[in-house]
Order: sequence, then C-alpha cells, then structure tokens
Amino acid sequence: MHTKIGIFAKHISRPTLEELFVAIAGFGFNCVQFNAACLGIPSLPDKIDKALWRRVARAARNAGVEIVALSATFNLLDDNWFRLADNFRRLEILAQGATILGTDLLTLCSGTRSQGDMWTYHPENETAEAWEDMAAAMQLALDIASTHDVCLGIEPEVANVVSNAGNAVRLISELGSRRIRIVFDPANLYRPPSDPRRDRDVITDALYLLGDFVAIGHCKDIADSQQPVHHGLYDHVAAGTGILDYHHYFSELQRLTPENVPLILHGLTEQQIPTSLAFIHQRLNEVDNSLDHYLGLRHPATDHYSI
Repeated sequence: MHTKIGIFAKHISRPTLEELFVAIAGFGFNCVQFNAACLGIPSLPDKIDKALWRRVARAARNAGVEIVALSATFNLLDDNWFRLADNFRRLEILAQGATILGTDLLTLCSGTRSQGDMWTYHPENETAEAWEDMAAAMQLALDIASTHDVCLGIEPEVANVVSNAGNAVRLISELGSRRIRIVFDPANLYRPPSDPRRDRDVITDALYLLGDFVAIGHCKDIADSQQPVHHGLYDHVAAGTGILDYHHYFSELQRLTPENVPLILHGLTEQQIPTSLAFIHQRLNEVDNSLDHYLGLRHPATDHYSI
C-alpha cells in the first residue's frame, strides 16, 4: 500500500499558507511538491525571506503534510545568457529554501531549443550541440546542489533534450553524480504514434533502466489519441480521464523502484481532485490485491496436522 500520495501545491489556492496546507490535507494528501509561486512570488524567487519559508515548513508540519520536492524549473538551453545566469542564481536561492522546507529535492527541466516554452519540442533538441549545452548547464546546477547538499530531480520528457529513459541514463553516467534523481512521469514518455494502450513496454523499459534513481512518480494522463495533439505531442489531462494504463504503471513502479516512492498528482483543477484521487487509490488497491493473489499462489497456506 502506498503511503505517500500528494499533489502540486500550486493546484490549490487559499488565502493563507496555513489554510493551503489544511486544504491539501483535507483532500487526503500527505505530501506535496511545493512551488514558490504559492507564496505570491516567482517560482524562481529573486531573494529568500527565511522567516516566510520557515512559516511554510511549520504550516506543512502542523497539517501533517510532507514537502517532498521543490519546483525549480527553467530552460537550461535559454538563449538569453543574462537570464540564464540569473536563473542559476535563483536556483541557488531555491536550494537554500529547500533546506528550510526540509526537502532535499529540487525538480529541474533539462531544457529545449524552443525559446517560447520550456515544455515545447524543438528538432534541434536531438543534436549533439544541444546535448553538450544541456550537460554543461546541468553540471552548473549540480555544483549548486552539491554546495547545499540537495539533489536534482530530472524528468525524462519527450519535449526536452533528456527525452527518454536512455538519455537519462546517459546523463547520469556522463556526469557521474549521485545527486541526480529521476522524476518519473509516464505521460511524458509517449509521442505519437506510440499509444499507451498498446505500447506498455515504454513504462516497463524506462523503469527497468531508471528504477533505482526514481525519487517521485508523477500522475497525470494522456488525452485520447483520437483528439488533436499539441506541437506533435499528446495533450495531457487529469489522472483517470485519459488512456494511460495506471494499473501497469503502478505495478511496475512497485516492482522496479525503491519502496514507497511519493506519487504526486498534477495537471488537474481543484474540482477534479476528488475524482482523480479516488481513481489513484482504486488502482493502487487493485495492484495490491493482484500482488497478494500472486503471492498466495506462490506460497499457498498449508494446514499442519499433528498425529
């Protein structure tokens, strides 16, 4: 049974931090991926108000909600060098904030040559030059992480340079850092014409390669393939409203990753939370029941009679 189920904190809005975390707990979540935007400041803040961040930590703790990650995404392949340098400065500020919040995980985007949106695919993402630029930028981020004793959560994403599990393994191998972790979101691994209803091995193969590095499992869904795709990629919807095989996802996550990896819902509205969360619990229970049945078949109970 999974005991850590959470949400992107920014998907819920309340007037105060205390009310925010009470609401998060009220939905049935016990962890979050936090975003500085919840404080009414940029996701990559210009400075840190330590008293305010301590208030966040206290509000979360009082509500029984663990902060398992802090969002720190920006485009590592930003063509604007001044903005990129400033974003690295802001990343260091977030590393300080993570320590105050009690989490050791900053989530990053591996970047894209598309300058309008860091989650938009660009054909030059697949070039050797893009890889070299991304790896150099990632090394700078790792230097910051090392200074502040935190880890970086990298998400394989078809629109970015680290577009699949193989690329993620390559990055980990080339940089040789124990501070790289994986944020695993199966919805981000599929690109048309690959179909999650048919090509379930995409999830299995990715987790086989990356399982030991997975720090968080994201939960959103893929819109029906009959619907239009955005920039040649699938549109995403709330977990339970699309075509992703969640039973397979959770089965493989349980089989191939460290125990009790936090599950984080995102890509949904607050109104969709109850239905989506119920769907997640239902699939987790099905996986648990399937495992119990399998273990029962392998090790059937035997009656012992004394003579």
